[in-house]
Amino acid sequence: MPKTADREVLTGEAQPDLRVRRKRRRAAGAIECWLGVLLGVSGLILSRAGHLWIGFDVFSQFTLHFALITAAFGIGLLLRRARLPVALLLVLAGLVAIGAWPHVESRSPRVLASLGDGERALRVASFNTFWLNEDADRVRAEIERIDADVVALLEVNPATRRMLAELRPRYPHQADCFAIGHCNLAILSKLPILDSEARGRWDGPPYILARLGPEAGGLSVMGVHTSRFPHARAQFRDVSAIAGLIETLPSHKLVMGDFNATPFSRVLSVMEAGANLCRISLLPTWPAHADLPQIAIDHIFLSPGLRLLEAARIGEAAGSDHYPVTARIAVPLRP
Repeated sequence: MPKTADREVLTGEAQPDLRVRRKRRRAAGAIECWLGVLLGVSGLILSRAGHLWIGFDVFSQFTLHFALITAAFGIGLLLRRARLPVALLLVLAGLVAIGAWPHVESRSPRVLASLGDGERALRVASFNTFWLNEDADRVRAEIERIDADVVALLEVNPATRRMLAELRPRYPHQADCFAIGHCNLAILSKLPILDSEARGRWDGPPYILARLGPEAGGLSVMGVHTSRFPHARAQFRDVSAIAGLIETLPSHKLVMGDFNATPFSRVLSVMEAGANLCRISLLPTWPAHADLPQIAIDHIFLSPGLRLLEAARIGEAAGSDHYPVTARIAVPLRP
């Protein structure tokens, strides 16, 4: 007499159970993928909601990541098997790709335009050296390696301030605001600085402003460090105030610094529109600890009349949690 299993196969009694098991295997991970898509889409919606309430602008920092999550889990839903593992692997690969992108982009200069008549080329750089970073030698070596004509330094702590004297042979013209409370900024220049000013506590963020001589067409260079999350309202007040100040400055303007906001944020849109500036930076610069920066919060802005010659690149962190960002611009010699 045939065994029970054999009899079920012969009679077809096992076929319904087999079909159920197949359906379950096909459905495995579908709920998780739908939740992943919902999370990504919700994040994308919230990333735009900063225009309704500034507190939501924090989600704009992760717009690229929400898009990645939506795409990865959406692809997972299209698969018949291994939906969730594939989606998670795609998210991980995407995060690595975002972090690797600025390093790949910065391997060699990407020339966008050539220098015109009556213009001078300047290499400019912005570097948040990190308040807790006491490795002044590495910071100095990175500044020397970048070899920019004008450098804006942020979060210069007492340990790294001593390097400014060591950099004076290369950067004889310097301005800082260390004597002002809550202002730890400096501007280093190879070209003469005619005058400078700085503010720590006011309606806007700490800033330092240096006006260069005719060798740079009277260029105004500003280093800025705005508030960050969770102080969204203060950050919005920061950029509104600084944008209004920048708009009143004469001549051409170069604004650099740590704005604690990404290109997708309302904060930067206010900065660009309110100050009539064009942002030339896009690459992620923070955090630098794992060598895979995820968000672009260090930026360079140009006023009309200035041109970008080489695309922005990142340097080496040198112990900071930020990567420096550099670019090559064309400055008209006539203000």
